[in-house]
Parts: sequence; structure tokens; C-alpha cells
Amino acid sequence: MGTTPRRDDVADVIPLVRPARWDWVPRTKLFRPPTVADTVLDPDLLDRTARAVDDVPVTTIVATAGAGKSTLASAVVERTGRRAAWLRFDELDDDPASVVELLVRALDPLVEGGCAGSRQLLDTGLPAAADPRRAVGVLVNDLVVAGPPPLLLVLDDLHTVGHAGPVLDYLVANLPPALHLLITARRDPPVPAARLRARGQLHEVRDADLRISPARAATLLNDHLGLGLSPERVREVVATADGWVTGVRLLGTSPEALDDYLDSEILGDETPDLRRFLLDTAVLDVLEPDVCAAVTGRDDATSLLAATRARLGPLVLVADDRGHRPVLRHHDLLRAALRRRLAVEAPSRVPALHRAAAGAVTDPARRVEHLLAAGAGAEAADAVAALAGADFPRPAELHHLETWIRRLPPVEVTARPRLGVLAGFAAVQRGRLAEATALLEPALEGAAAGTARADRVTRWLAARALHVATSDHARLVPILAALEDDPAFTDLSPAARVEHHLSRAYAATFTGDPSAAFARTREAVALAAGSGDDAATEVLARHLSPLLIAHEGGMDLVAEHMARTTARTTAPTPLVRLGLLLQRAYVALLAGRWDEARAAAAEAGDLPERLGGLPYLRATLDWVDAAVALAQGDLVLTEARCRPAAATDLDRELLPLRRALLARTLRRRGRTTELAELARTVSDHDPLSAAAAASVRAQHALAAGDVAAAVEHLSDRPLLLAPFLVPLPLDRALALAAAGRHAEAVARARDMVEIARRWRMPGLLALAGDEARPLLEEVGGPTVTTALAALDGPAGPAPVPVPGGGEVLSGREVEVLRLLADGASNRSVAERLVVSENTVKTHVRHLLTKLGAGSRGEAVALARRHHLL
Repeated sequence: MGTTPRRDDVADVIPLVRPARWDWVPRTKLFRPPTVADTVLDPDLLDRTARAVDDVPVTTIVATAGAGKSTLASAVVERTGRRAAWLRFDELDDDPASVVELLVRALDPLVEGGCAGSRQLLDTGLPAAADPRRAVGVLVNDLVVAGPPPLLLVLDDLHTVGHAGPVLDYLVANLPPALHLLITARRDPPVPAARLRARGQLHEVRDADLRISPARAATLLNDHLGLGLSPERVREVVATADGWVTGVRLLGTSPEALDDYLDSEILGDETPDLRRFLLDTAVLDVLEPDVCAAVTGRDDATSLLAATRARLGPLVLVADDRGHRPVLRHHDLLRAALRRRLAVEAPSRVPALHRAAAGAVTDPARRVEHLLAAGAGAEAADAVAALAGADFPRPAELHHLETWIRRLPPVEVTARPRLGVLAGFAAVQRGRLAEATALLEPALEGAAAGTARADRVTRWLAARALHVATSDHARLVPILAALEDDPAFTDLSPAARVEHHLSRAYAATFTGDPSAAFARTREAVALAAGSGDDAATEVLARHLSPLLIAHEGGMDLVAEHMARTTARTTAPTPLVRLGLLLQRAYVALLAGRWDEARAAAAEAGDLPERLGGLPYLRATLDWVDAAVALAQGDLVLTEARCRPAAATDLDRELLPLRRALLARTLRRRGRTTELAELARTVSDHDPLSAAAAASVRAQHALAAGDVAAAVEHLSDRPLLLAPFLVPLPLDRALALAAAGRHAEAVARARDMVEIARRWRMPGLLALAGDEARPLLEEVGGPTVTTALAALDGPAGPAPVPVPGGGEVLSGREVEVLRLLADGASNRSVAERLVVSENTVKTHVRHLLTKLGAGSRGEAVALARRHHLL
């Protein structure tokens, strides 16, 4: 504490993320194996499979190991001439976030300018990077926007990533027209094959298609390998191997038979030195000369590798040929057989071989794997902690770290609280809150025992993650606050400190201290402005919400932030641009400038989805549309915005808020049965949910004619400025009026008008729609006049449901569709509606999606067919 800490010792605060500290993707995963000279493919099969690339969106090659799946796929790539990428999976990739990052790595070089949105998503702290389905949406949008030439993506060994089914399902369902997927797997891969098959969108290759015929086997064995076998012997080999290509080569159809072949034909014929070299290097995934030398203790490893390749031919593959010398690897079947033989002959050597490999490999991730295999728990834990670093990892990195942490001895994890924090936060992201708490509590206790700066920051990280998992404000906020008393706090990055202040602001909001919440918010905005740090501005884009500005001066604070950011940033990142549009939308809504609010929300369009979802931002945009629609009587659109298209884990916590406005809509539409079920299912597990539940129960009571119960549900409720919530004091005034308690109702309404005046938020008074008009007119005043003017504003066309589905065209979308039917260009539509061309493009894109159309002309034709025009 007596010395000034060095800046390079300072850790960023979660969940801020920076570029990867290590490249966890081996280049060999992206390398297409070349077709070797002795390949004997069925020409008809090759022709059919190559033609399918242009005819259907997906090809699957499903067959046993060694059947020639990758060989056929590689030949198809060469035959089609398409711009192609190759991606080989293994068991360590079996995580949706890892699969998404690998897809981006593979496709990024194929697209002119790269997949910019996907790269930003993966390299920032966006929560959507942990929601792979939405991250796939960002990648698909990147490809659609780029409009690349026809592409071919080979997903090799896809059977190893069974847990990535939802990601692949979503990718296939939204596959861009330019992209063909060619999948190889040993068993049915996790893609919707039945659906594709029913639609004629799938070409399938199976084991039977890949079986080698006696004629082709004779070419392989005699012409290419020079074995001089008789026709009878060739037929016998083919029959014994059942047409399995590798079995024909190796005279066996199972690992046991391969072991016999190794003993008699390979290991049995080799010199003792080469035999020992093969067995010792079986622990390696890639055969690099220096590493082989360290593992085997031989200085002639390079020559032995050359001898191995010459002797074993197709059993030694090229893993990467982009360096000055090819990097080799054992065929998967050979490596498995060698490892079995090693475990039988010299089991005590295996840990020592892995330890030697750990000391020789340069890739830190591979070093961790070898240390774990060697049983070196303490060293492995130190290596994992070193990879984790002081700041917070990206989602794909977090998956790998979590996988390693789970394989470590528990005592080693307990001794390193940082590892417990990582595993705990990974559990939080997956929604496993009980598991997260069990991991984080010991980490918090362990970090508290240390005095070093790293220990103090780890304790803060544990408290931050526990705060997210448990919302235990009373216990955890003091721990978060203690960091501010540490001299290291001022050395943290501006973005980290902005995140910290906003976290404290939310905690103050939920514990009933709005003044403290606003003070924290003001401090966060000032810090971001003073630092000029883009990362800090992005934190505000995500977290500067209406909840934090429910105070006198809140509107001015956001307006000044928007003006400052716009002036400073000539080319804002997509996230900053979304934040500005979102803030403009809700500020205009609260000010009663509803045309401006809807225009900003429309311009934001699908930016949240392109950035991976961002559920709170999406919910706020939907609220703007829903609030204006409700106030103007568009109950169909209001209900549509209250029912998100798909509720993922990231959206689930926001559903109670949407239900608050949904309940009001159901009451006004007379759907009392649905409203009763909604009231039965609400809960009060946190302040926001409790406020939403009170609103839902009050609406149900009003629908049932129990106005006294409605008043009771809304008694003593604080004013929370959250999406989809009509201010509860105003709601209570309406309930009091319905109960005949007129004087109390007017008094409550007057109190609400005074709050709206001080906060400069006249739009608050209009959020309940025309139901509030009589009370507001009785109170009167300039603030009420502005609110009533918003209610009296011109309404656009009514929303129109699309037949045959759950989609609804908004009034603005109907206006755009009518102008398109008249032949108007985007520029003309923009001029007529007084919006930007980008806003028009967003509306057109939404129209095409909702109508299932591929072009503007088709959209108009479908609209006329369905009598939407």
C-alpha cells in the first residue's frame, strides 16, 4: 500500500474483454488435406457430389473412420473451383462459443473486407458472444451484407461437436445463398437432416457410397502400391475389409486388426530405434522435430520423422505445409493404435513423455494438455492461471479455461481463487447459478486471505460475479465498494471504472436510493467523457438505460452525452451507433416527441441482432414501439412487441418486464383468460420483477372488477423507470379513480405530474394511453399539455398481421410497402416519410423477412395476394 502500483500490474474489470492473449486455434484446423497421388476415387461419386454443391445448400458425408470422407471432400473442393475454407473439429471444440469462433476464423478470409461484425463481437465484451445462436446471426448477416461469390465451407469431423447442435441448426436454417456446407462425420452430425431431406436441400453420401470396388482396389493395391496381388487376392482383401478403403490398405477393419497389422507389418519390421520413436511420439498431436527430439531424447528426430513418413506413407499426414517444411501428424487410427500399444508395453513412461512434451511445446494450450495428461496438477493449474491472465477472457477462451479447470484437482483450484472465479463466471453465463455460487463462494473467501493487489482484484471479481448470480446487494456491494478505497482503483482502465460505477448505480436503484444511483451514473458519464476512451463509450452504449436517469437532470445528462459522443466520433463503432440511437429513442419517448422516438428505433432496426442480440437494448427498442402503439391505440402492435420472437437464456430475465405491458394490452382487448394465467405465473424475485408483477396483478384485478385489490397491489410501490412499466404511481391513480376515490386519484396524478415536470419527462404521463386523459386534464399545466399533445399526435396506418404466421407489419412498414407498390425508390420513400435512406433500408429488410420474400417486387406481389395492400 505504501508504493505506487505499476500500470502494467493492473487488471481490467470483468466483463471487459480484449483481443486474445493466445491463438487457441491451431493453423492445422484450417488446412485442407491435399489429395494424394495414390487416391482412387469413384469418378461418378465425385461428379455427383461436386454437382450437388451448386444444387443444394448442404452435403453430408457420413461414414466410418478411414472410409475416405476427407479425401472425397478435398477432391470436391478442387473440382468445384469455389472459394473454399476447411475447418477440422475435435472433441475440445465441443462448445457452442468455440464453434462460432472457429466458423468466423474459417470464413473471414473468404469475404472481401472480412466478417467485421463477427470480429467485433468476438473481440469485445458483448454479452452476445456468450450466446452463440445470436453470434451465428451476426456471422450470417456479415456474409449477406458482403455479397461474396459462391463459397464452400467444409466442416470436417463434425461428429466431435455434438453439443453445438443449436448453433449448427440455426446456421443451416439461415444459410446465405452464396454458402454451401460440406460436412464430414463418422455418425449423423448435429444438423437438421430430416428437415433438409424433406425439402430436397440435402445431398447425402454414406458408407456404402464410399466402399471401394475390386476394380478400384486393384488399381490402388497393384498400380499405385505395387503389391502385385492376384485378382482373387484383391477380391479377398476387399471382402475382408467390406470395401473400407483404409481397411483395404491396412488389411483390417477394426482397431484390433490394425494393432495386429502394426505388430506384423510395421512395428515388427522396424528397427528398435524407429519402433521406440513411433511409440514415444504417439503422445503428440503434431510431429514437430524439436518436440519429437525432446520427447524421445534423440538428436536424430528429423531423420527419423523422414523415415517414418517414407515407411508409413498414408498413415503419416501433412498437418500444415505453409511453413518452410511440412508439419506432420499420425493418422488418427495409427495414433490411437500406437497409444494403445504404448499403454500396454510401457504405461509408466506415459506421464514422463507428456511432461517432456509440456516442456518442449511452444503453444501454451498444448502445454496445459500435456501437463494434465502427465498428472502434474500443480503445474497445470499454474499454466492455466497464466493463460487466464489478470483480465477477463473472451467466451471461446473461457470455455477452454473452464474445461481445463474442471480437469484440475479441486485442491489446486481452491488454492488459486482466480480459477474458481473463471469457472464460476462461466457457470453464470450458462445460467447455472447454484453451480456458480458453489464455485464463487470459496474463491471469494480464498482471495480475501491474500494481501497482494492481484488478490484484491480477484476478490472484487468474485464479488462482482456473485452479485450477478445472487443479487445479494447487502453482502456484496460493500466488497465492491472497498475496491474504491484501494489506490489501484484509479489505475484501472476507464472502461473498467465506468463499468464499476454503473454496477453500483444499478445496485443503488434496486435498494431504493435513486439519488445515489444518479450520482454514480453522472460519475460514470463524466469519466467516459474525460477519458475519451472508446471502450468506456461502449460500456455506456450497453448500460446507460432509463433505469439510471430517473432523477432531476437525467434527461440533460443523456442529451449531453449523446451530443459529446456524436461530436467526438465521426465513425462510431456499430455498438456506439446503436447506443446513440437507443438513447435518442428513449429520450424522445420520455420527452413526448414520439415521431422522433419511433424514427430512432426504426433506424436502430436489427442492429442488436447483428451484434448478437443484446437483449436489454432490444427490449428497450421494443418498448419504444410498444409504448407509442399503446398510447395511440395500436393494441396489435403493442402485443407483438411484448412477445419476443424467441426467448433465449439472455432474454429470460427481461420477460417479466414485457409481461407488465402485455397484461394491460390483454385487459384492454378483453382476453381475461390469458390475463388470469399471466397473473398466476408472475413472481417477485427481484425489484424489477416485483414491480412488473404488481402491474400484472393490478390489471388482472381490474379486469375481474376487483378495483380494491388493484389499488392494494399498487400501494407503496416505488417509481422505477424501466421498459414496459407504466409509472406505478400513475397506475395507482388510475386504480383509485376506478374505485371511485376521485380526490385521492387526482392527488396521486398531481404528484406524478410534478415528478414528470422536475424530471423534464412529460412522456411519462402518456405511457398509460388515453385512460389517463381525464385525470391529466383535471390536473392541467404545461407538462400535461405536452403529454396530451403526444397522445393527440397523428397515428399512422394500423398494424397488419401477416397470414399464415405470427408476424405483424407495423404501421410504418405498411406505409413503406404502399410506397414500394407505387414504384418509389428508397430515396423517394425517405423523402416522403422524412426519414433517412438507412431507415428505409431497414424497413425494407424487415418487410422481406416478415413476408418471406426475396425481392421488393416479390414482397409487393405477396402483399397483394394476401390483401395487405
